[in-house]
Amino acid sequence: MRVSVFLDHLRDIASQKGCTLAAAMKEAKKSGVDYVEVNAGTIANPEDFLRLLEQTGLEVGGLYAFFDFGHKDQPEEIRSTVEMAEKLKAHIIMAIPGYFEEGDDREAVRERMAVGLENLCTEAAIRGLHTTIEDFDSDRVPYGTAEEVAWFLERVPRLGCTFDTGNFLYHGQDVLKAYDLLEPRIQHVHMKDRGYRALTGEEPVVSVKGRKLYPAPVGSGELPMAEIVRRLYERGYDGICAMEHFGARDQLLYMRRSARWMKNIFR
Repeated sequence: MRVSVFLDHLRDIASQKGCTLAAAMKEAKKSGVDYVEVNAGTIANPEDFLRLLEQTGLEVGGLYAFFDFGHKDQPEEIRSTVEMAEKLKAHIIMAIPGYFEEGDDREAVRERMAVGLENLCTEAAIRGLHTTIEDFDSDRVPYGTAEEVAWFLERVPRLGCTFDTGNFLYHGQDVLKAYDLLEPRIQHVHMKDRGYRALTGEEPVVSVKGRKLYPAPVGSGELPMAEIVRRLYERGYDGICAMEHFGARDQLLYMRRSARWMKNIFR
């Protein structure tokens, strides 16, 4: 299993520590990170970013992109996302297919999202790329719970699952039961741990049941991360596991702790 970190976390490190993004990326590499997870909407110049990757020894693990498939066809957005993924040599395209809006016919919107995802899968497959969807921590989406994600996986056969360990807790679900349901289609993993208290003064995300959830370095929160890794290992998963802790006020501290824990347990 290979270790990744979100590019946005590295940007936070640069801002929080007063260093360059290149310095933050080199620090990630030194911590045992080999890949970055990239928001397609934040890359203004792919050529410059490719040079930065080469300078720092990192590669793109997952490229993720936000769409509005429930309300628009978006063929140009699909094409540009796939072209960027190919250019950056991303291993996975993860789609966030959109949100419900007030007054929506939710079932119709969900069906349109499935059509948009099928179109994205088709375009990506032409270029040898895989497309996934994750369980998302919002009450405005039809792909938050394990069962909702499974509906899309059944509806779109070429779609894979990015298994986000921390977002089932947001929806009040048991992550291990979710793993059992989604395991056959897992192609990418977000290693998101969550705690019930702030480590360095973070603001919480409030779950659908009103529980305050705080970012935590991987392996230090409330989720059974070691058991999830064991199940991935037994399955033979050798893909990318991306540490994720949006909202951390000391991303460098979180990254170092997460990378150390992940490297130790993978070993």
